[in-house]
Amino acid sequence: MSVSRPQPSWLRLGACLATLAVACSPALLAQSDSDVPSSGAWDISELLERLPSINPFDRLNVGGPVPLRFYSRPHLGDFIRRDYIRVPVGVRAHVTDHLELNGEAESYLTHGIKDSAGYGFSKGRVGLKYDETIAPGHPIGWSVGTDFESPLDHPPAELTDGHRHLVPYVSFSKVLNEPLKIIGYTSISSNFVSHSPLAPNFGRNQLHTNSNTLTAGVTRDYTRFRVALTGNWSTSSLLSDENHQVFSIRPDLIIPLTRTPEARSRTHLLVIFGGRAVHGPDGTELGINGSVRIEFAVRAGKK
Repeated sequence: MSVSRPQPSWLRLGACLATLAVACSPALLAQSDSDVPSSGAWDISELLERLPSINPFDRLNVGGPVPLRFYSRPHLGDFIRRDYIRVPVGVRAHVTDHLELNGEAESYLTHGIKDSAGYGFSKGRVGLKYDETIAPGHPIGWSVGTDFESPLDHPPAELTDGHRHLVPYVSFSKVLNEPLKIIGYTSISSNFVSHSPLAPNFGRNQLHTNSNTLTAGVTRDYTRFRVALTGNWSTSSLLSDENHQVFSIRPDLIIPLTRTPEARSRTHLLVIFGGRAVHGPDGTELGINGSVRIEFAVRAGKK
């Protein structure tokens, strides 16, 4: 009599990858300076918000004239590397089907594992985006927008580069293989840098002046998680008198922990684990990081 072998669980695979990431994180994070910001530590959720038709969540069920999405995404790696945990909190307002306003403030507070680092706000960001998502009449989704970021108050030096950033961008996405749920994406952006009252504190492999960035990647949906692979090329050659280049590649594993029918879907919880390899003027940087994203929706008015 043959015994049927249980089928492999994608959820179990995700848990194994998460455990491996946590186990390996001290060794990989030790290769990066912990007292300066890192240009290679960008969060995949920030990129996904710029891309049309590639939201890591299903559509939240929100009625009313101005649907609002509130979110928070604590950085899990801070429990290992720092005396505090960074907790960005933000809101996204869909003014129309195509126009979105957004804002985010990054708070920090002592987590109690190491020394006391206090609490406060380190930086803030506001943005505007117009997009056309993928549809039968629009096989290529596109979006155009701009973000403005500035330090807030006087946070610990490693939480900010001490500069303001104006980042206009244009992004595109296209379904490359519908049966396999593979979507390709690309984004072109500029970063205009200006001084703030804080002292400069550029991170490792972070360009010190105006620059352009080309981003390209692919993402694939599975039953219980999503994977993404993204490459970046940043250059200061076109917008300044410097000639520096930064190259990076990042794999990401995105695991939704809440799965409810769309009719009741007003809250989402997501875990993100990512790795990074960055090469630039300061050499090669390797690392991994993780974050949790909590998102919920409300109505700004009555139906």
